[in-house]
Amino acid sequence: MKMHSVSSRALLLPASLLLTLASANPVRPGTGCPNQPFDYVIVGGGTAGGVLAARLTEDPSITVAVIEAGTWPENVHGNWTQVPMFAGNFYHITDPMMWPFTTTPQTALTGAGGVRPYFRPKAFGGCSDVNAMAFGHSSVGAHKMLADAVGDQSYTYDKMLQYYHKTMNFTPYDYSSTRFANATPEYNSADTVTGGGLGVSYPAYAQPWSTWLSKGLEAIGLKKVPAFINGNLMGQSFHQNTIFHSNGHRSSSESAYLRPAAVRRNLFLYDYTMAERILFDRSKTATGVQVNGTCTISARREVLLSAGVFQSPQLLMVSGVGPKDVLRAHNIPVVVDRPGVGQNLQEHIVSFVAYQVNVDTGDRLADPAYLQQAINEFNDHASGPLTSVGGDFMAMEKIPEDLRASWPESTKQALGRLPADWPEIAYAILPSAIPAEFATPVVPPIPGANYAAAVFVLFAPQSVGNVTIASADVHTPPLINPALFSHQADVDVMVAGLKRVRQALATEDMAPVLIGPETVPGAQVQTDEQIIEFLRSTVNPFQHAFSTNKMGKPNDPSAVVDSNGKVYGVKNLRVVDASAFPFLPPGPAPQIQVYTHAEKFADLIKADRHH
Repeated sequence: MKMHSVSSRALLLPASLLLTLASANPVRPGTGCPNQPFDYVIVGGGTAGGVLAARLTEDPSITVAVIEAGTWPENVHGNWTQVPMFAGNFYHITDPMMWPFTTTPQTALTGAGGVRPYFRPKAFGGCSDVNAMAFGHSSVGAHKMLADAVGDQSYTYDKMLQYYHKTMNFTPYDYSSTRFANATPEYNSADTVTGGGLGVSYPAYAQPWSTWLSKGLEAIGLKKVPAFINGNLMGQSFHQNTIFHSNGHRSSSESAYLRPAAVRRNLFLYDYTMAERILFDRSKTATGVQVNGTCTISARREVLLSAGVFQSPQLLMVSGVGPKDVLRAHNIPVVVDRPGVGQNLQEHIVSFVAYQVNVDTGDRLADPAYLQQAINEFNDHASGPLTSVGGDFMAMEKIPEDLRASWPESTKQALGRLPADWPEIAYAILPSAIPAEFATPVVPPIPGANYAAAVFVLFAPQSVGNVTIASADVHTPPLINPALFSHQADVDVMVAGLKRVRQALATEDMAPVLIGPETVPGAQVQTDEQIIEFLRSTVNPFQHAFSTNKMGKPNDPSAVVDSNGKVYGVKNLRVVDASAFPFLPPGPAPQIQVYTHAEKFADLIKADRHH
């Protein structure tokens, strides 16, 4: 969960720098309808699309077009995507840079009719423009499970480590001058590398609330470990962040990959361009993309679909690739019947326990004097609270035996299929009052006071939903049904997660920082039944959806793509985004999985070209 920032619209970087970021787009923009084909046409300039564009155009003999429905984020919101604390500004589906996506009514949830928002940016950089910027790996066991599921051992952790390294350009930081002594991060320098695509470091500011929750979690058994960049996910650690060390700005697919590559004469960027249909010839070979009504952008070699976990399956379906019954219901000619398109949707879910606290949190930014001080620190020294996205810390574990003893056998069997190093629950922070749209505090907040929440996140989701189309027109939003909280195992783990958070907050270590009674959910919520009802009303997506174009073996009828991302049943069409995963990898930074797989697929595409 990203921090809901307070009064942050007041911040502006120095005018010269802001103009450099927002206006000087050093690109060869695509204009009009091109009369020549490109080698590769990338649909979606988000996280994966930016990586693909940068890596493929390293070869000057390759031409690449990127189709993006939005534009440069700086052209919409100035420096919002540069300042880490501003991530919370985008938690509005009515924002001009966001798609207006919500779930369908979720039968297991209450509040707002069971409908939950999905925050998906419409801009170059995509979700990497607004995410919580955590950098981390998944676990060794999760990678092995992935490799076995898709029948390709190149997905094991040892083989994928080269791609994690390709994403990392690490810079150490002198933490003693800006961070609290008890917020000194732990990491093994042997696990870090330089020269990769993303700027990676630690923010100059650590949230005070993190240092306290760390003590409470350690008291109940979650030990401190080095940064989550070595295949281990158990324990607690401060996050490494995707930031540029020199100025504290966000390092994203847009700023770290696409902008540096945009000066190349073989890269063409089409903004405000909506991909409406993938075009196929009689041999079911993808030949290009129809955009903005009548224009065709043609591909000599491949169309690379990176439109995201919801719109990639949507675009496949409106183009004739998907479940034949769905296509025929919307009078879409069937190119190939792939029943798995849009299925297998999985998501992490999140809830929280909150208190008033006696340390500074993001709530203090409502004080104009404090905000101005924070602005000056950021602009003049790349330090202070605006360098922190909010959630700078995470702990992960499997639920202890005493809390799982009463679980039904179905829950134990479902979770028993996961590797031993796969966390079931994660704990993070929200250093501010919980926004009203997520929960109504039992104890009304006091103006000028500081509040904070301990967040718990389901990392072993068993609920499986789908995304489908409401129309043959791609401009109609897809129908998103993640079936949140519908599997009994998810209910059992989240109930246990809330209890574990309360155990941590009840330790003597936490007493000095907590003020008054628990504000959310409140002391009246005690029994399992009461906890479940609270969760039904407050559970939200953690914005980590995956798996709607599942990667799988050729004999798997539900698979959409092979282990190289190639769509079964057609030619010259590949999916390179979060939708291609067969399941949701655990870890502090699932989006880093998208970066690493885009790096891997770029190598595969280059190899295919040479063969």
